[in-house]
Amino acid sequence: MSVSVVAKASHSCKKCVLDSATPGIFINEDTGLCQFCEHFAPLSSEKKEEYHARMDSLLKFPHKTGMYDVIFALSGGVDSSYALYRLKMEYPNLTILAVQFDNGFITETALENAQKFCALTKSTYIRLSLDQNALEETFTKAAHSIDAYPGAAKYRASDICNTCISIIKQKIIEIAIITKAPFIVFAFSPGQADVPFVKLTKSILVWMRKLFDQSLKTIGVTDREQYLVDVHLIQPGSPEPEVMIIHPFLVWDYDKIKFKKECIQLGWIDPLLKDHNSSNCLLNAFAIKKHFDKYHIHPYAYDLAALVRQGNMKREDALKKLIVDVSDASIEEIKLKLKL
Repeated sequence: MSVSVVAKASHSCKKCVLDSATPGIFINEDTGLCQFCEHFAPLSSEKKEEYHARMDSLLKFPHKTGMYDVIFALSGGVDSSYALYRLKMEYPNLTILAVQFDNGFITETALENAQKFCALTKSTYIRLSLDQNALEETFTKAAHSIDAYPGAAKYRASDICNTCISIIKQKIIEIAIITKAPFIVFAFSPGQADVPFVKLTKSILVWMRKLFDQSLKTIGVTDREQYLVDVHLIQPGSPEPEVMIIHPFLVWDYDKIKFKKECIQLGWIDPLLKDHNSSNCLLNAFAIKKHFDKYHIHPYAYDLAALVRQGNMKREDALKKLIVDVSDASIEEIKLKLKL
């Protein structure tokens, strides 16, 4: 027996996968398009070349300020494994620290994949672990929470995933500041990130920390400091951080099917999860279902719609990803672990 959740509605955009059942989405009856598709303009070839040139200027001969040039967020999934490999192939001079956050639900295969690709790229690997009991309690509270994250965030990730991703961002930024690494690289898809380069100023970091702290407070987390950037690193009088986030998939062409084939040829192993949207985390499918039950929003719809709109994915493939089909046993296993 399986549980299926399908994001459907009577008025769907004929170009992407968004529909009028999702809050804030409007379908023009004349064109059949959502407001995003109606106003979408593809990135010009000139802009793409500008992005490539800028990334080359930053990463070919980085100004070394500490032990590492790049702090890389490595999940062990397809996108991050491929991005790490390509980054090192295009910029062989980079010294990279790859950080894999073990949230307690990462598959053994994903842990092995991460270490394998670090060896392949001669990157330093660290497995970041936090108190597992505290994490599970935090994820449980996130599962029960309502409107802990702003609307835009709620539409682009589940409450559980928003919590996990925010922890990763905070801790990786902290590592970058401490090690004086000038760059952080995330392998977010073009549907998950909006701009390829983000300069982190102290004021931005203070704002990010405050925003996440408020979300954790809304969720009901009392011991929040363990998840946040060390406040001493961004307090008044501390040095201005010299860190930039780079999203390379907003510069490179994005073709996940091609990435996966190349990764498998390099030794990456598919964990064969019963989840269309994750190749590393056992918690993701449950998080999607819980989010859909709460808000009637598939948390991947906006990202997948953007990929379709940009020509990075076929509409029929994106629609398949909006179906969650997981066994009752797997759901019960996660619920038992999270004490739900």
